[in-house]
Amino acid sequence: MGQKKKAVFFDFGDTLASTQPSYLTRIAMAMRKAGYRVSDLEFERAYIKADYELYKMYKAQGKISPQEYREWFFPILCSYLSITDNPQSVRIKTREALREINFKRATLPGATELLESLKERGFRLVVISNNDGKTEEKCEEVGIRHYFDLIADSTKLDLIKPDSRIFHFVLSKLNIYPEEAIHIGDLYGSDVMGGLNAGLEVIWFNQRQIDEPNGKNVTKVKNLTEIKNIITTST
Repeated sequence: MGQKKKAVFFDFGDTLASTQPSYLTRIAMAMRKAGYRVSDLEFERAYIKADYELYKMYKAQGKISPQEYREWFFPILCSYLSITDNPQSVRIKTREALREINFKRATLPGATELLESLKERGFRLVVISNNDGKTEEKCEEVGIRHYFDLIADSTKLDLIKPDSRIFHFVLSKLNIYPEEAIHIGDLYGSDVMGGLNAGLEVIWFNQRQIDEPNGKNVTKVKNLTEIKNIITTST
């Protein structure tokens, strides 16, 4: 992996931790409760495609705000799901149904061991999350907050992946160059293309085994143990 790395950046949701049922599964469940025939797999694929579409829109205009991401995402998602109802109406119905679905949050298998290993080897660790302003509390909840030098939450910073500005904010805080960091995440547009566009090397945590939307050759893994091995042998 090129130049020796000093820092490893992680997405949070569905990368280091997840809910049971997972976030994407819960939304698919909520959409079914709201009357839309959407399978879990269809929803996951549509979500990945919509996120990548947002990356392309970001590239076309040079920046994207959290508000723009939220406003643009759901209509695109509905189009990929072939849902023709008004997207705002679909969003409201889905949110209402989502409130009725109980869940628990926990780290994903291998997450704590990976963080422990990287920390022991001297890497600076960061979370960069498109989240609701409570990423730090969620890290505390699953027992991993103490591993991180910095937690960058899109809502608190008013910056959002895939926009390079959120990655560059973290790089400036750590006083390192892009080539000295690796970013790891599950979303192809926000994490993979966003990280690459910011000048970082990336690892795509593709546990869903979804094909790359643009066929780009990137390092991808199915579990967190693989990530430990890649960073161990490449830096």
